[in-house]
Amino acid sequence: MKTNQLIWEDGDSWESYEDAVEITPQLVLFFGSTSLLEEQEYFQQLQEMYPKATLVGCTTAGEIIGDEVLDDSIVATAIEFEQTNINSASILIGNTEGSLDAGRKLGKEIQSEQLKSVLVISDGGSVNGSELVEGLTEVLGSDIIITGGLAGDGGRFEKTLVAYNQTPEQGRIVVIGFEGDAVQVGHGSVGGWDAFGPERKITRSEANVLYELDGKPALELYKGYLGDKASELPGSALLFPLMIRPSGQEEVGTVRTILSVNEEDQSMTFAGDVPEGYSAQLMMANFDRLVAGASEAAKFALNKEEAEMESDTLAILISCVGRKMVLGQRTADEVESVMDIMGGAKQIGFYSYGEISPHVEVGNCQLHNQTMTITSITEKV
Repeated sequence: MKTNQLIWEDGDSWESYEDAVEITPQLVLFFGSTSLLEEQEYFQQLQEMYPKATLVGCTTAGEIIGDEVLDDSIVATAIEFEQTNINSASILIGNTEGSLDAGRKLGKEIQSEQLKSVLVISDGGSVNGSELVEGLTEVLGSDIIITGGLAGDGGRFEKTLVAYNQTPEQGRIVVIGFEGDAVQVGHGSVGGWDAFGPERKITRSEANVLYELDGKPALELYKGYLGDKASELPGSALLFPLMIRPSGQEEVGTVRTILSVNEEDQSMTFAGDVPEGYSAQLMMANFDRLVAGASEAAKFALNKEEAEMESDTLAILISCVGRKMVLGQRTADEVESVMDIMGGAKQIGFYSYGEISPHVEVGNCQLHNQTMTITSITEKV
């Protein structure tokens, strides 16, 4: 496997991020700001440079390349596989209600006996990530590694865009399948948030909308914990996510980010499902633990055989917009901490509205929020 990394910033053409090698890639991944991805020139140039490649990209809340975190740029990695087959599929949906069926349809399109793993790049505004993952897993089974993330739009939450062999558009979901025995895929997803306050039971919810905790209005309880920060909702909610877990399974928790609040019915809408009967507990930021969480994710994702391989290793980093807002000027610290663990891997990624990865403790694939999620890809040679 060989890779070339590119960057598009202030100019009108792509520039090599590092010394380029001659390759004929089957796949090009690119991530960039909404304003830049709505333009045409960068995409036309990608098509001209890599006419035989599948082009997949999305908008972000920040771009990752190497050990850098950027804004208002586009980053890209072109990938040439020697022995791995790439299979891809895409679908366009209008709202979150179609997410489960979309996952099932995409799973059926990409399913094969040689399939080893799937990378998902999805719209982050009109897709329910939990249901998308459920649909994919239902068809593909738990043995197929599914990772990826939901597109971002900075801190605006206005529109997210995904590209599949054409300029990006809203409502698009893309899945990329990696087939064959040569491909080696590792994964890790870790948060690093601290829980505080009592655990409460989700007594009324519908999909990703939370109405009641312990029989009381959810938003009212949440505001009580936020204090002065309550006046800054929904933006301040990124700093205080909710951890949910099945009742009686204390070791397994999934973090959920709040996307919006409804004063009229005192509900909160999350980036993923919040099932009734689950336990819920507030989380808050700890700078050092967030960075340490990124390192832990890298350790899980690192393939132990990689040191003996001659091919490039690609590390795809998908971290949450909430982490970026909390870390501020220290955001690059978590990306640098991953590079310290991954060694010579080529890093690319973005800050997202949701991360997709198997849970590091129980193995089942889930939509996560507020995590650093890493997918490592390389080939046996």
